[in-house]
Amino acid sequence: MLASFVVKSGALGGLCAKCPQRCLGAVQAAQNSSIAKRIEDWDKANAIFYGPERDYKNFPTQRQLETPPPVRLGFLPESWFQTLYPRTGVTGPYLFGVGLLGYVLSKEIWVIDHNFSEMLGFWGAILWLNHKFGDKIGNYIDRLRETNYNDWFVKPVQEAKEIYQTEIQENEKAIWRAEGQKYLFEAKKENVDLQLEAAYRQRIQNVYTDVKKRLDYQVDVLNTNKQFEQEHMVNWIVSGVMKSITPQQEKESITSCLQTLKKLQATA
Repeated sequence: MLASFVVKSGALGGLCAKCPQRCLGAVQAAQNSSIAKRIEDWDKANAIFYGPERDYKNFPTQRQLETPPPVRLGFLPESWFQTLYPRTGVTGPYLFGVGLLGYVLSKEIWVIDHNFSEMLGFWGAILWLNHKFGDKIGNYIDRLRETNYNDWFVKPVQEAKEIYQTEIQENEKAIWRAEGQKYLFEAKKENVDLQLEAAYRQRIQNVYTDVKKRLDYQVDVLNTNKQFEQEHMVNWIVSGVMKSITPQQEKESITSCLQTLKKLQATA
């Protein structure tokens, strides 16, 4: 039952968080099945204990009081006095106590001997200590109880919640990273495709450049051949014409040119 409470409260998570990883692995390996079984039994017990058939009016849920119920004279519950007030009045409980004391003394139910003085001294010392240090001791015990409550329940639960919240955030990040792997794979695939496309275009550019160089070479060869043929033909024609001109024709041509220049000079 206590183990189930520890599991439900989250104290086990805080304990596991403080253990080394190797100890944590051993504990988890040994207790996974038993913890699951205990949690299942705990849920079944809660379903029965807090089920719809329970009579909460006659059998309410017991809760631990934060402070003890008030008392009188250090040990008599206040509820006794409140119960007797409607029947006996304000002084009734005290008269009832005195009468009950006289009854047990007269019937020798309580026999007083010479050791009774020790009891008076003992209870007198108890009452004096209660009056002198009762509040301090009570406050110290309350602080100690509060410290133990925080150390054994509040802090483990808070630490377990923080650990679980951290684990949830880490798992959400892991899910986000896992989803991002798909986009990363697509990006890498597109990057490879772009690289292949760039290599393909580079090869096409190289082919284009090589083909253009070869075509330019053929054009240059053709132009060179034509230019060579043209120059050869011009030289052949000029050489043939020069050979066909006689010295007399050359002289007449020069004379005709001089006359033409004189006419042009006269008209200018």
